[in-house]
Amino acid sequence: MSQETPALPPRLRLIEIISAGWVSAAVSALAELGVADLLDEPRTTAELAEGSGTDPDALERFLYAAATAGVVLARPDGRFALTEVGAVLRSDHPTSMREMCRLTGMEEFARTWANASHTARTGAPAFDAAFGRSLWSHMGDGDNAEFSGVFHRAMAESAAAHTVSSAYAFPDDAHVVDVGGGRGAMLAQLLTARPGLTGTVFDLPGAVTGAAKVLADAGVSARATVTAGSFFDGVPEGGDVYLLSRVIGNWNDEDSVRILRAVRAVMRPTSRLVIVGHMPTGEDRTHYVRALDLYMFVLLQARLRTPEQYRELFARAGLELSRTDLRPDSESLVEARPV
Repeated sequence: MSQETPALPPRLRLIEIISAGWVSAAVSALAELGVADLLDEPRTTAELAEGSGTDPDALERFLYAAATAGVVLARPDGRFALTEVGAVLRSDHPTSMREMCRLTGMEEFARTWANASHTARTGAPAFDAAFGRSLWSHMGDGDNAEFSGVFHRAMAESAAAHTVSSAYAFPDDAHVVDVGGGRGAMLAQLLTARPGLTGTVFDLPGAVTGAAKVLADAGVSARATVTAGSFFDGVPEGGDVYLLSRVIGNWNDEDSVRILRAVRAVMRPTSRLVIVGHMPTGEDRTHYVRALDLYMFVLLQARLRTPEQYRELFARAGLELSRTDLRPDSESLVEARPV
Protein backbone atom coordinates (compact mmCIF):
# COMPACT_ATOMS: atom_id res chain seq x y z
CA MET A 1 0.00 0.00 0.00
CA SER A 2 1.44 3.37 -1.00
CA GLN A 3 1.92 5.94 1.71
CA GLU A 4 0.57 9.44 1.39
CA THR A 5 3.09 12.26 1.30
CA PRO A 6 3.16 13.91 4.73
CA ALA A 7 1.57 17.34 4.84
CA LEU A 8 3.99 20.24 5.00
CA PRO A 9 4.35 22.01 8.34
CA PRO A 10 2.37 25.30 8.43
CA ARG A 11 5.46 27.49 8.09
CA LEU A 12 6.71 25.64 5.01
CA ARG A 13 3.23 25.64 3.50
CA LEU A 14 3.03 29.42 3.94
CA ILE A 15 6.47 29.83 2.38
CA GLU A 16 5.30 27.75 -0.57
CA ILE A 17 2.22 29.95 -0.97
CA ILE A 18 4.03 33.29 -0.89
CA SER A 19 6.81 32.09 -3.20
CA ALA A 20 4.34 30.87 -5.83
CA GLY A 21 4.39 34.36 -7.34
CA TRP A 22 8.11 34.04 -7.98
CA VAL A 23 7.57 30.83 -9.91
CA SER A 24 4.80 32.52 -11.87
CA ALA A 25 7.21 35.35 -12.70
CA ALA A 26 9.77 32.82 -13.94
CA VAL A 27 7.20 31.23 -16.26
CA SER A 28 6.17 34.66 -17.55
CA ALA A 29 9.80 35.49 -18.28
CA LEU A 30 10.27 32.24 -20.20
CA ALA A 31 7.14 33.06 -22.20
CA GLU A 32 8.48 36.53 -22.98
CA LEU A 33 11.79 35.05 -24.14
CA GLY A 34 10.16 32.37 -26.29
CA VAL A 35 12.12 29.59 -24.62
CA ALA A 36 9.39 26.99 -25.13
CA ASP A 37 9.62 27.51 -28.90
CA LEU A 38 13.25 26.38 -28.71
CA LEU A 39 12.41 23.16 -26.89
CA ASP A 40 11.37 21.06 -29.86
CA GLU A 41 13.73 18.55 -28.25
CA PRO A 42 15.63 18.46 -24.94
CA ARG A 43 18.36 21.10 -24.88
CA THR A 44 21.09 22.35 -22.57
CA THR A 45 20.96 25.69 -20.85
CA ALA A 46 23.77 26.89 -23.10
CA GLU A 47 21.79 26.01 -26.21
CA LEU A 48 18.66 27.71 -24.89
CA ALA A 49 20.61 30.80 -23.84
CA GLU A 50 22.15 31.09 -27.29
CA GLY A 51 18.77 30.76 -28.98
CA SER A 52 17.02 33.25 -26.70
CA GLY A 53 19.82 35.78 -26.34
CA THR A 54 20.09 35.34 -22.58
CA ASP A 55 22.75 34.73 -19.95
CA PRO A 56 23.18 30.96 -19.38
CA ASP A 57 23.77 31.20 -15.63
CA ALA A 58 20.72 33.41 -15.16
CA LEU A 59 18.48 31.44 -17.50
CA GLU A 60 19.21 28.19 -15.66
CA ARG A 61 17.64 29.60 -12.51
CA PHE A 62 14.46 30.52 -14.37
CA LEU A 63 14.33 27.01 -15.81
CA TYR A 64 14.78 25.30 -12.44
CA ALA A 65 12.09 27.51 -10.91
CA ALA A 66 9.70 26.59 -13.74
CA ALA A 67 10.60 22.93 -13.21
CA THR A 68 9.22 23.07 -9.65
CA ALA A 69 5.82 23.81 -11.18
CA GLY A 70 6.07 21.05 -13.77
CA VAL A 71 6.44 23.41 -16.73
CA VAL A 72 9.79 21.96 -17.78
CA LEU A 73 11.60 18.79 -16.81
CA ALA A 74 15.19 19.03 -15.55
CA ARG A 75 16.82 15.86 -16.90
CA PRO A 76 19.72 14.09 -15.16
CA ASP A 77 21.93 14.72 -18.21
CA GLY A 78 21.64 18.50 -17.68
CA ARG A 79 19.19 19.11 -20.50
CA PHE A 80 15.70 20.59 -20.12
CA ALA A 81 12.58 19.29 -21.81
CA LEU A 82 9.04 20.59 -22.10
CA THR A 83 6.32 18.84 -20.16
CA GLU A 84 2.73 18.58 -21.38
CA VAL A 85 1.99 21.72 -19.39
CA GLY A 86 5.00 23.60 -20.72
CA ALA A 87 4.08 22.77 -24.30
CA VAL A 88 1.14 25.18 -23.96
CA LEU A 89 3.74 27.98 -23.81
CA ARG A 90 4.77 27.27 -27.40
CA SER A 91 3.55 29.79 -29.97
CA ASP A 92 2.43 27.01 -32.29
CA HIS A 93 0.44 25.03 -29.72
CA PRO A 94 -3.26 24.80 -30.68
CA THR A 95 -4.27 26.13 -27.26
CA SER A 96 -1.22 28.32 -26.70
CA MET A 97 -1.15 30.48 -23.57
CA ARG A 98 2.11 32.24 -24.36
CA GLU A 99 0.62 35.72 -24.73
CA MET A 100 -1.44 35.34 -21.56
CA CYS A 101 1.66 34.30 -19.64
CA ARG A 102 3.56 37.25 -21.09
CA LEU A 103 0.75 39.57 -20.07
CA THR A 104 0.59 38.52 -16.45
CA GLY A 105 4.32 39.14 -16.08
CA MET A 106 4.31 42.68 -17.45
CA GLU A 107 5.12 45.72 -15.33
CA GLU A 108 1.53 46.94 -15.35
CA PHE A 109 0.38 43.93 -13.37
CA ALA A 110 3.40 43.82 -11.07
CA ARG A 111 2.77 47.43 -10.02
CA THR A 112 -0.92 46.71 -9.59
CA TRP A 113 -0.29 43.84 -7.19
CA ALA A 114 2.24 45.95 -5.30
CA ASN A 115 -0.69 48.25 -4.50
CA ALA A 116 -3.18 45.49 -3.68
CA SER A 117 -3.55 46.57 -0.05
CA HIS A 118 -4.92 49.90 -1.35
CA THR A 119 -7.85 47.96 -2.79
CA ALA A 120 -8.37 46.08 0.47
CA ARG A 121 -8.44 49.34 2.43
CA THR A 122 -10.54 51.45 0.08
CA GLY A 123 -12.31 49.18 -2.40
CA ALA A 124 -10.77 51.23 -5.22
CA PRO A 125 -8.74 49.66 -8.05
CA ALA A 126 -5.05 49.20 -7.35
CA PHE A 127 -4.21 49.83 -11.01
CA ASP A 128 -5.56 53.38 -10.70
CA ALA A 129 -3.49 53.93 -7.56
CA ALA A 130 -0.35 52.67 -9.31
CA PHE A 131 -0.78 54.54 -12.59
CA GLY A 132 -3.10 57.44 -11.81
CA ARG A 133 -5.68 56.31 -14.37
CA SER A 134 -7.77 53.28 -15.26
CA LEU A 135 -6.52 50.24 -17.14
CA TRP A 136 -8.65 51.18 -20.16
CA SER A 137 -7.25 54.73 -20.28
CA HIS A 138 -3.73 53.33 -19.98
CA MET A 139 -4.31 50.94 -22.87
CA GLY A 140 -5.71 53.75 -25.01
CA ASP A 141 -2.48 55.75 -24.67
CA GLY A 142 -0.33 55.30 -27.77
CA ASP A 143 2.78 55.17 -25.60
CA ASN A 144 1.60 51.81 -24.24
CA ALA A 145 1.06 50.09 -27.57
CA GLU A 146 3.19 47.07 -26.61
CA PHE A 147 1.13 46.37 -23.50
CA SER A 148 -2.12 46.91 -25.38
CA GLY A 149 -0.97 44.58 -28.16
CA VAL A 150 -0.05 41.79 -25.76
CA PHE A 151 -3.36 42.26 -23.95
CA HIS A 152 -5.43 41.91 -27.11
CA ARG A 153 -3.40 38.94 -28.35
CA ALA A 154 -3.83 37.25 -24.96
CA MET A 155 -7.59 37.75 -25.16
CA ALA A 156 -7.63 36.39 -28.71
CA GLU A 157 -5.62 33.25 -27.98
CA SER A 158 -7.81 32.42 -24.98
CA ALA A 159 -11.15 33.22 -26.61
CA ALA A 160 -13.85 30.89 -25.27
CA ALA A 161 -15.30 30.06 -28.68
CA HIS A 162 -15.34 26.32 -28.01
CA THR A 163 -17.33 26.86 -24.81
CA VAL A 164 -19.87 28.99 -26.64
CA SER A 165 -20.08 26.82 -29.75
CA SER A 166 -20.47 23.56 -27.84
CA ALA A 167 -22.74 24.84 -25.07
CA TYR A 168 -25.10 27.17 -26.87
CA ALA A 169 -27.65 26.24 -29.55
CA PHE A 170 -27.50 29.15 -31.98
CA PRO A 171 -30.38 29.34 -34.46
CA ASP A 172 -29.02 28.13 -37.80
CA ASP A 173 -29.24 31.53 -39.51
CA ALA A 174 -28.67 33.77 -36.48
CA HIS A 175 -26.82 37.09 -36.62
CA VAL A 176 -24.42 37.30 -33.67
CA VAL A 177 -23.27 40.67 -32.37
CA ASP A 178 -20.05 40.15 -30.37
CA VAL A 179 -20.15 43.14 -28.03
CA GLY A 180 -16.67 43.99 -26.79
CA GLY A 181 -15.37 41.45 -29.31
CA GLY A 182 -11.90 42.97 -29.67
CA ARG A 183 -10.01 41.77 -32.73
CA GLY A 184 -12.64 39.26 -33.75
CA ALA A 185 -11.06 35.98 -32.66
CA MET A 186 -14.22 34.77 -30.96
CA LEU A 187 -16.51 35.63 -33.86
CA ALA A 188 -14.07 34.16 -36.41
CA GLN A 189 -14.05 30.85 -34.57
CA LEU A 190 -17.84 30.84 -34.15
CA LEU A 191 -18.51 31.55 -37.82
CA THR A 192 -16.01 28.86 -38.81
CA ALA A 193 -17.72 26.30 -36.60
CA ARG A 194 -21.23 27.38 -37.62
CA PRO A 195 -21.36 28.09 -41.38
CA GLY A 196 -24.95 29.37 -41.21
CA LEU A 197 -24.18 32.21 -38.81
CA THR A 198 -23.40 35.83 -39.68
CA GLY A 199 -21.96 38.31 -37.24
CA THR A 200 -20.70 41.71 -36.20
CA VAL A 201 -17.65 42.51 -34.08
CA PHE A 202 -18.25 45.61 -32.00
CA ASP A 203 -15.66 47.34 -29.82
CA LEU A 204 -13.72 50.57 -29.38
CA PRO A 205 -11.81 51.80 -32.46
CA GLY A 206 -8.44 50.81 -31.04
CA ALA A 207 -9.71 47.42 -29.94
CA VAL A 208 -11.09 46.37 -33.35
CA THR A 209 -7.88 47.28 -35.16
CA GLY A 210 -6.92 44.18 -37.08
CA ALA A 211 -10.34 42.50 -36.69
CA ALA A 212 -11.01 42.62 -40.43
CA LYS A 213 -7.76 40.73 -41.09
CA VAL A 214 -8.57 38.11 -38.45
CA LEU A 215 -11.96 37.51 -40.05
CA ALA A 216 -10.45 37.44 -43.55
CA ASP A 217 -7.71 35.02 -42.51
CA ALA A 218 -10.40 32.72 -41.11
CA GLY A 219 -12.27 32.88 -44.42
CA VAL A 220 -15.44 34.31 -42.89
CA SER A 221 -15.24 37.99 -43.83
CA ALA A 222 -18.16 37.63 -46.28
CA ARG A 223 -20.38 36.80 -43.32
CA ALA A 224 -18.99 39.35 -40.89
CA THR A 225 -18.78 43.09 -40.33
CA VAL A 226 -16.66 45.21 -38.00
CA THR A 227 -18.21 48.19 -36.21
CA ALA A 228 -16.39 50.60 -33.90
CA GLY A 229 -17.98 52.33 -30.94
CA SER A 230 -18.51 52.31 -27.18
CA PHE A 231 -21.08 50.03 -25.62
CA PHE A 232 -21.81 52.80 -23.16
CA ASP A 233 -23.11 54.92 -26.03
CA GLY A 234 -25.04 52.25 -27.91
CA VAL A 235 -24.88 48.80 -29.47
CA PRO A 236 -25.51 47.74 -33.12
CA GLU A 237 -29.06 46.71 -33.93
CA GLY A 238 -30.15 43.60 -35.78
CA GLY A 239 -28.74 40.89 -33.53
CA ASP A 240 -30.47 37.61 -32.87
CA VAL A 241 -27.83 36.81 -30.26
CA TYR A 242 -25.86 39.46 -28.39
CA LEU A 243 -22.67 37.93 -27.06
CA LEU A 244 -20.79 39.42 -24.09
CA SER A 245 -17.72 37.25 -23.59
CA ARG A 246 -15.43 38.36 -20.75
CA VAL A 247 -17.07 41.78 -20.72
CA ILE A 248 -19.38 42.08 -17.72
CA GLY A 249 -16.70 40.53 -15.52
CA ASN A 250 -14.56 43.60 -16.29
CA TRP A 251 -16.96 46.12 -14.73
CA ASN A 252 -18.57 47.04 -11.43
CA ASP A 253 -22.31 46.65 -10.92
CA GLU A 254 -23.32 50.15 -12.01
CA ASP A 255 -21.31 50.06 -15.22
CA SER A 256 -22.46 46.51 -15.90
CA VAL A 257 -26.08 47.61 -15.72
CA ARG A 258 -25.32 50.45 -18.15
CA ILE A 259 -23.88 47.95 -20.63
CA LEU A 260 -26.80 45.57 -20.20
CA ARG A 261 -29.31 48.39 -20.72
CA ALA A 262 -27.53 49.43 -23.92
CA VAL A 263 -27.89 45.88 -25.23
CA ARG A 264 -31.48 45.59 -24.03
CA ALA A 265 -32.38 48.80 -25.90
CA VAL A 266 -31.68 47.18 -29.30
CA MET A 267 -32.88 43.65 -28.58
CA ARG A 268 -36.00 42.38 -30.32
CA PRO A 269 -38.48 40.24 -28.34
CA THR A 270 -36.87 37.13 -29.83
CA SER A 271 -33.27 38.27 -29.29
CA ARG A 272 -31.14 36.63 -26.65
CA LEU A 273 -28.17 37.85 -24.61
CA VAL A 274 -25.40 35.35 -23.87
CA ILE A 275 -22.75 36.09 -21.26
CA VAL A 276 -19.59 33.99 -21.12
CA GLY A 277 -17.02 34.09 -18.37
CA HIS A 278 -15.76 32.41 -15.22
CA MET A 279 -18.40 32.10 -12.51
CA PRO A 280 -17.70 30.76 -9.01
CA THR A 281 -19.27 27.37 -8.32
CA GLY A 282 -19.27 25.05 -5.33
CA GLU A 283 -17.55 22.41 -7.46
CA ASP A 284 -14.38 24.27 -8.49
CA ARG A 285 -11.35 22.03 -8.02
CA THR A 286 -8.69 24.76 -8.24
CA HIS A 287 -8.21 28.16 -6.66
CA TYR A 288 -8.22 29.86 -10.07
CA VAL A 289 -11.75 31.26 -10.19
CA ARG A 290 -11.57 32.85 -6.75
CA ALA A 291 -8.08 34.15 -7.51
CA LEU A 292 -9.38 35.60 -10.78
CA ASP A 293 -12.23 37.28 -8.91
CA LEU A 294 -9.67 38.99 -6.67
CA TYR A 295 -7.50 39.84 -9.67
CA MET A 296 -10.39 41.55 -11.47
CA PHE A 297 -11.35 43.52 -8.37
CA VAL A 298 -7.80 44.70 -7.68
CA LEU A 299 -7.33 45.61 -11.33
CA LEU A 300 -10.69 47.14 -12.21
CA GLN A 301 -13.01 47.06 -9.18
CA ALA A 302 -14.83 44.41 -11.20
CA ARG A 303 -16.07 41.04 -10.04
CA LEU A 304 -16.99 37.56 -11.17
CA ARG A 305 -20.62 36.74 -10.51
CA THR A 306 -22.81 33.75 -9.81
CA PRO A 307 -25.95 33.16 -11.90
CA GLU A 308 -28.06 34.53 -9.05
CA GLN A 309 -26.02 37.75 -9.05
CA TYR A 310 -26.50 37.95 -12.80
CA ARG A 311 -30.23 37.52 -12.26
CA GLU A 312 -30.19 40.64 -10.08
CA LEU A 313 -28.26 42.65 -12.67
CA PHE A 314 -30.58 41.50 -15.44
CA ALA A 315 -33.64 42.63 -13.50
CA ARG A 316 -32.23 46.16 -13.33
CA ALA A 317 -31.80 46.18 -17.12
CA GLY A 318 -35.15 44.80 -18.21
CA LEU A 319 -33.88 41.28 -18.75
CA GLU A 320 -34.50 37.93 -17.12
CA LEU A 321 -32.25 34.92 -16.67
CA SER A 322 -33.39 32.18 -19.03
CA ARG A 323 -30.57 29.63 -19.01
CA THR A 324 -27.46 28.66 -17.03
CA ASP A 325 -24.59 26.38 -18.00
CA LEU A 326 -22.05 26.28 -15.17
CA ARG A 327 -18.65 24.67 -15.79
CA PRO A 328 -16.36 24.29 -12.75
CA ASP A 329 -12.83 25.67 -13.19
CA SER A 330 -13.72 26.88 -16.66
CA GLU A 331 -15.81 29.50 -18.40
CA SER A 332 -19.53 29.25 -17.91
CA LEU A 333 -22.53 30.64 -19.75
CA VAL A 334 -25.75 32.40 -18.84
CA GLU A 335 -28.52 33.48 -21.20
CA ALA A 336 -31.02 36.30 -20.73
CA ARG A 337 -34.07 37.39 -22.68
CA PRO A 338 -36.07 40.62 -22.67
CA VAL A 339 -38.74 40.81 -19.99
